[in-house]
Amino acid sequence: MNFDKRYFSAVTLIFAASTFSGCFSFSSGEAEPVVPPVPASSGVSAEALAKSSRMIEELKDIPPAPTSSSPDDVMAAMNPSVPSTPDEMESELKALEESTQAIQRVRSEIEARVGLAGAKGSKSMLALQLEKMRLEAAGAERAARLAAEIAVIDEERTELDRKLALENSRANARFREKQAKLSGLELEVREIKAEMNVLSARLNTQLATTDKRAQLAKLAPSAATTPKYLKEPFIDGTLYVSDRRVPLNGVITPALAKVVCERIYFYNNQNSEYPIFLVIDSSPGGSVAAGYQIQKAMQSSKAPVYVVVKGNAASMAAVIATTAKRSFCYGNTIILHHQISTMFAGNLTVLREGVAEGEKWYKLFCGPVAAKMGLSLEEFTKQMYAHNSDGDWQEDGVNASKLKWIDHVMSRVEETGIISIAPDNKGDSQRTIRISMQGSDASLVRKTDAQGNAYVDLPVLTNPFDCWWIAGDKNYYRAR
Repeated sequence: MNFDKRYFSAVTLIFAASTFSGCFSFSSGEAEPVVPPVPASSGVSAEALAKSSRMIEELKDIPPAPTSSSPDDVMAAMNPSVPSTPDEMESELKALEESTQAIQRVRSEIEARVGLAGAKGSKSMLALQLEKMRLEAAGAERAARLAAEIAVIDEERTELDRKLALENSRANARFREKQAKLSGLELEVREIKAEMNVLSARLNTQLATTDKRAQLAKLAPSAATTPKYLKEPFIDGTLYVSDRRVPLNGVITPALAKVVCERIYFYNNQNSEYPIFLVIDSSPGGSVAAGYQIQKAMQSSKAPVYVVVKGNAASMAAVIATTAKRSFCYGNTIILHHQISTMFAGNLTVLREGVAEGEKWYKLFCGPVAAKMGLSLEEFTKQMYAHNSDGDWQEDGVNASKLKWIDHVMSRVEETGIISIAPDNKGDSQRTIRISMQGSDASLVRKTDAQGNAYVDLPVLTNPFDCWWIAGDKNYYRAR
């Protein structure tokens, strides 16, 4: 088939224009016009959209293009009856050109309307963006204003916290200062109370001494002498004992040790130059812990504490006399040393624990005694049983002095202090001067058991490591 070149060129031109304009899409089905989607917010009116729809419906009347791109197929698709003459072909070509121009006009109108709608949408979008920017600017301004207000509030709060911390620090400093002043005042009050107690005790002692001296002057004017306070009280076999004396008689119990220690402290605080006399008339010994307290009070006293044994001192009392700074006794005074008798009862474990505790106390007390004699503790113990099968090694004052148990043997004692004034059995009209037996434990009462045997119940030892160290009949002193 021969085609006119102009006709072929025109048909090809129309086909290319239709294809590239995007008005048609080729698929396996019918050709559907493709209309670009118009956004709802673009501002295009409903009338324009309806008109565009009518134009698209008109385009549907154009026959679909063939799937093949050959000229014959295109011409066949465009017009089933191919014109046979040039005039017909020219007429047909003009009709096609007019159709093409109409399509282009519709396309241009659609594009213009779409552009207008896009411009309107852009304008609306720009307005929205401007509104958004305005809101953001207003929000930023408000946020900046709030931030400034918050910064001011934070600064004020920081300043208040600083002032509060400073005020608390000052208040704490004032409180500590007042507390320190209060503590100082309390300490000063305690010192004043202690001084007042010492002065009161001294005054009471002076009053009691004055009263006793006055009574003594009435009974025996020649005997109302002033106590002799001598730094060296032992002169030519005579021991001059002042009223700085502490009696230690009977069983040494914790209660008795408390009284003895307090009186040693009192005399030491009153005067630290003149000696204090611990006078033992008779003592079988007693609690090792109580004796240890007395020993420590004697050793810690600035004033020297001298022990004077008049009758007998055994066991714990003998150790106190031997380990004193200086000790005195009569020639017939009895001093007795022996081992500790624990008096423990119970099972084997309890007995072993009691023996171990007794050995510890024995080394603590008899070790210095043996050292003063120039012996070891084992040699000292061995000699105890060499002198007596029971281990009770007793000597009179003369031999005790040779063994270094006692430092000096005295011929007489002169009690220069007023000890006590008490009526005798004949009534108040006749009075005698006697040395009181203060220092004995009044809680120890002599009793009689069912068999008629006399005995004394020893007080319960509250110290779990304590034990009794007493000489004499074991059935007489009974531990509870």
